[in-house]
Amino acid sequence: MKKVIVILSALVLCATAASAQSWLDSFLKVATEKVGDVISGKSAATSTFDIKGTWKYKGVAVGASSDDILTSLATSAGTGTIEKKCDELLAKAGIKAGAATLSFKEDGSFTLNAGKLNLPGTWTKEGSKLTINFAKIFTFKLVGTIKTNDTGCEILFDADKFVGFISKVLEAVNKVANNSTLASVQQMLANAKGVQLGFKLAK
Repeated sequence: MKKVIVILSALVLCATAASAQSWLDSFLKVATEKVGDVISGKSAATSTFDIKGTWKYKGVAVGASSDDILTSLATSAGTGTIEKKCDELLAKAGIKAGAATLSFKEDGSFTLNAGKLNLPGTWTKEGSKLTINFAKIFTFKLVGTIKTNDTGCEILFDADKFVGFISKVLEAVNKVANNSTLASVQQMLANAKGVQLGFKLAK
């Protein structure tokens, strides 16, 4: 609420240089947008973030829909443990930090490249929401949220869905049979609703 008050106060102070009618129009438009962003938690920087280009894969990212969920996960299973196990699983398919790239092209095509493994598809972005549709090698859809940071960004998806993607990748390289690590990750997430997993990326 304090953030809302500060935003409104700043807009009022800046209004003296504008005419009454034009100021009112601008005030209502900007105030509505900014207050809405504060209440919803929407980040203008993230929603306008340009994902296009080729990104280096830096490992598995872990997030949650709330701090309480992430704290609970850290206490019970350990976020580091889940990251490590998912990293191990993807590494079996050649998707390793520093050795894989994700390319988002201007024409809407997408490629996850990791040595001999090449996963093509398409991508779309609406605000901070990113959708990746894999095709050809296997058909799979991931819908996630972009979270920016100082070194690049993270793309976070529903944890169960991301683990499903990992399973598809392992199937594609014939590494999924009797995989105890995959079963372990699924067990960790069984009672942890709201957890997110995804890609850490850097240019």
